[in-house]
Amino acid sequence: MVYFREHQWLLVHGYSHFHAYITPQKRTRDDVLWFMNLRYIAGGAIWRRVHDWERPSLWIEVNGFKPHLRHWTDLERMNFWQLYGEQEDTDEHYLSWRGGWLDVDYYPQSGTQEREHSMLTDHIWRVGAREGGFFTVELAGFADGTSFLSEFKKLPVGVTPEGNEEPPELDSDFVKKHAELYLVEHVPFGTVTVCVPRNARDVEAYALARARELVGVGEPEHIDVRDFYKREKGSENIQQDIYVELHFNGYFED
Repeated sequence: MVYFREHQWLLVHGYSHFHAYITPQKRTRDDVLWFMNLRYIAGGAIWRRVHDWERPSLWIEVNGFKPHLRHWTDLERMNFWQLYGEQEDTDEHYLSWRGGWLDVDYYPQSGTQEREHSMLTDHIWRVGAREGGFFTVELAGFADGTSFLSEFKKLPVGVTPEGNEEPPELDSDFVKKHAELYLVEHVPFGTVTVCVPRNARDVEAYALARARELVGVGEPEHIDVRDFYKREKGSENIQQDIYVELHFNGYFED
C-alpha cells in the first residue's frame, strides 16, 4: 500500500526487496552497503486493459542506510522514525544519519525516459515486524521538512509523573496527513551481491562465504554469476571483479 499522487499503485513483487552489496574492500558488517528497492505500477479499473509497461510507474529506493546488524534477520529492529530536521541542518548531520537516502522517481508513462525526480527533503521509516524472510516496512517522505516540522511542533508536550516534559511521538495518522509519500509494505530480504576477485578459485563458494560472514545468510535459492567483462567494455573495476548475486525468499517471483 502506497499513497503518492493520484494513482492507485500495485507493488511489483519481483523487483521490490532488500539488497546487500559487498565489495572486496568491505571488512566488517557495518561496511556492507544496504538498499531497499520498491517498484510500483498504476492499477485500478482505468488501467485494466493497459499493458504493465505502458502504465505510469513509481520507483523508490532507500540506499546507504546502516542497520548495524549481526544477521540479516536483525533488519526487523530497524527504526529510523525520526527526521533530519530535528537536529541542526548541517552537512555532518546528513552524512551521519543512519536512515540512508531516499530516491523517488515517478514515470508518468512507462517505456519512456521522461521522469520526475521527487525532491523529498526528509524521510522517516521503520520495520514493524518480520515473518520469515519478509519485513513489514512503514515509510514516509516529506517534500518540505520545514513545514512538516512546524506542524509537528504544534502538538502538545506531555508531562511524566515526575514532572519531566515528554516530547510528542510521530503517530501514523499525523504522518499520513502531512507526507507526500506514505507506504506500508511487506518487503523480502531478496539478494546479496558479492564482487569476487577474478583470481578466486571458486567464485560461488567465495561469494557465499563472504555473505555468510558479513550478512549471516543461509543457503541461497539461486546463484547468478555475472561476468560483465565478457559482454561489454567497461571500467577497470568491472574488468577486475566477477559479480555473484545470491537470491533469497523467492526473488524474481511474481
